[in-house]
Amino acid sequence: MPRIRYLKPEFFSDEDLAELAFQTRIAYAGLWCYADKEGRMEDRPKFLKAMIFPYDEVDIEKELQMLSEPKVSNGVPFIIRYELDNLKLIEIVSWHKHQNPHHTEKDSIFPPAPPFNKDKDKDKDHQGCSELSNVHVTVKRRLKKTEGYNCPLFNDFWEHYPKKIGKGKAFEEWNKITVKKDEFLIKTMIKVIDQFKTTEQWQKDGGQYIPNPATWLHQKRWDDEIKVEDKKSW
Repeated sequence: MPRIRYLKPEFFSDEDLAELAFQTRIAYAGLWCYADKEGRMEDRPKFLKAMIFPYDEVDIEKELQMLSEPKVSNGVPFIIRYELDNLKLIEIVSWHKHQNPHHTEKDSIFPPAPPFNKDKDKDKDHQGCSELSNVHVTVKRRLKKTEGYNCPLFNDFWEHYPKKIGKGKAFEEWNKITVKKDEFLIKTMIKVIDQFKTTEQWQKDGGQYIPNPATWLHQKRWDDEIKVEDKKSW
């Protein structure tokens, strides 16, 4: 579904875009209209060609490939193309730097792309599960509900958190705040979550007052104090 997006004046003077062909620049702007709230969409070249270039003979696959190549200035691509169990996806890099989707827009149903790593010789075993070394990534099997996008520590958090909503957004927040995390931090989180599960606030009305997991992580709610009177007596 097409959406209304911002086009800043800087788009026309961007030196990295200036290195690309005219139709590649149009393709890039066109992708914004078909990206979801997090800048993601299905990688469907024929569909995107029909939507963005209905009257022109353009090789959209070539344009997408050009956009996924590293920029001249910093080595980071405009888009990341990745695959999840035969579902090909695109994520626009630096999406929130250029776009501010309306708050009522539906959350993304697609998992985030692996962050792009310019230095392919860098150690790939990073804490936080936030670094991969290739733009074109294929996930061989669909992630199960509790796998947490192949990050064991996030998996533990997700398994213990009682409100299973917005997993992709929660994973993004996880990577933002836990780059240097260790097992002690995850144990602290789980301990606090288990304590909150006993409070009247989290048990009231079927748990509707439990914060979304992404919100809980973003606000570092594991540092909150639990008042004695809030704990439910049995």
